[in-house]
Amino acid sequence: MRGALLAVAGGLLFAPASGGAQTASPGTRQPVKFARQPHIANDGRIAFTYQDDIWIAEAGGENPRRLTAHLARDLAPRFSPDGQWIAFTSNRMGNNDVYVVPVTGGEPRQLTYHSGDDQALYWTPDGREIVMTSGRGPDPFGSPLYRVALDGSLPRAMGMDVGRAGMIRQDGRFVAF
Repeated sequence: MRGALLAVAGGLLFAPASGGAQTASPGTRQPVKFARQPHIANDGRIAFTYQDDIWIAEAGGENPRRLTAHLARDLAPRFSPDGQWIAFTSNRMGNNDVYVVPVTGGEPRQLTYHSGDDQALYWTPDGREIVMTSGRGPDPFGSPLYRVALDGSLPRAMGMDVGRAGMIRQDGRFVAF
């Protein structure tokens, strides 16, 4: 795992995408610099934020490919437990909301529509919901963590007063926040 994180930090190489902002001759490989917010899937694949888009690479950092391409900031990718989806945070509509996209690519689907700050943190162990932090809630100085289902139904508050970050243990019995 440490090797995979190091691959994100400095060892990823890629060929420039056509029409992209990279200026290199075709076939020239350039190092990925300033990749951020890596997340490792159970099979070792790496998702990370680079140039405000979500990218995925193989376990050793090879063959990175862009998963999202948008003017907005797409950040903090999180693999689903089965490795088939990526949850992420984006400000595509002017503020941070939670989105999901298949790892095979496609159009991201917006799950939250709150006017405040919603951010994807982790998935529930069963992969049916995403644990998120949000600006919604009764306390002006914090709110509980929330769970939002993949169908985009209204997020449900979790049983705590205030939580800015957290995750559910894999057996589902405890929440660390």
